[in-house]
Amino acid sequence: MAQSGAGAEVTALAESLQAYACAARQHLGKPLSSIKEVNATSVKSFAECDRPLKRCLDELDGDWYHSVIVTANKIFEDFDIGRSDKYKFYRGGDLVSEIYSEFSRFRKQSGITGDDKWNPADIWMAKPNFKFQDGWPTLTDYNNYIFHEFMSRNLVGISLKKVPKGQATSKIFNEGEPVIATWNGYKLGENMADSKDIYLKYKSDGKEGEIQLRNFSSRPVTSSWQGEVKGKTAAGGKIGGGVVMQAALEAGISRNDLMIPNAFNSQIQNSSDATMKEFVKMFKELSGSKSSEKSLLLELKETIARDKTWWMSKYLGVHYVYTILRKKKQEEVVKFIYQYASSATKNSSIFIKYS
Repeated sequence: MAQSGAGAEVTALAESLQAYACAARQHLGKPLSSIKEVNATSVKSFAECDRPLKRCLDELDGDWYHSVIVTANKIFEDFDIGRSDKYKFYRGGDLVSEIYSEFSRFRKQSGITGDDKWNPADIWMAKPNFKFQDGWPTLTDYNNYIFHEFMSRNLVGISLKKVPKGQATSKIFNEGEPVIATWNGYKLGENMADSKDIYLKYKSDGKEGEIQLRNFSSRPVTSSWQGEVKGKTAAGGKIGGGVVMQAALEAGISRNDLMIPNAFNSQIQNSSDATMKEFVKMFKELSGSKSSEKSLLLELKETIARDKTWWMSKYLGVHYVYTILRKKKQEEVVKFIYQYASSATKNSSIFIKYS
């Protein structure tokens, strides 16, 4: 449920309310039917959240009420939690801090830049007598521990997505079989100056999606060039340019064959003829444009003069796609980016997603 600004506070309230709703469902011993059942009495002792219940109820609306009720009911159904079972539900707190602090010891060598790409759980549920163990020698050992505790139903990470209508669905990630995305082509307009982006297309679970590559700033800042995964099967969200490059490197493409974004800085304001001609060649081949290279070069120079941000974004995207196709690494690249977006890399840990 990652958001920024005011959206981040709504997310925090919604995640806390979900934990409270689960505690109420446990207290009642039957499926929730109304948000009124989530109250100070029903959540007592079994929810630890960093947002108070009253604020959650006061500041969220009926769509959120529906979402937390159907999700809580689905969680109890999935894990067959009966009257004799007891869990505590966490949004923040010491236990959650311990879980991610242990991962932080391995972050540098994991290839994962954000905690949510290791495990995107928004809330956690644990048996009341659960005692977290730290000090694992390797990330593999730690992930095996998280896996074992999940499968034993002692500690469960839960990722949430709003369910404004209908019933909640669930899917476990990183339980063995990796999530797979296959290459489904790319999308680039025939008219060179139309947009500053290019798309990698994929298929996963029979559904199509896209990975957009572009600059997400109004200024030509290479650090803002990144990817964004669009599709119903992935967690979605932006993927940093460093991860996009890592996907190509992991696929076996040499760093010398790539245009690392910050290496393009010298070409933003003063573009060499060689660089512009190279771009025209790549664009013409990828787009299938019927225009001559001479006319494309003229159009390119005029567009660069008007918009340096477009130039930086377009060049990096076109060069990236051209390179992975020339090296025949498109399948590996799209798989890596998709798995990263889904928090399902080889170094991610098990969790269940509700949506």
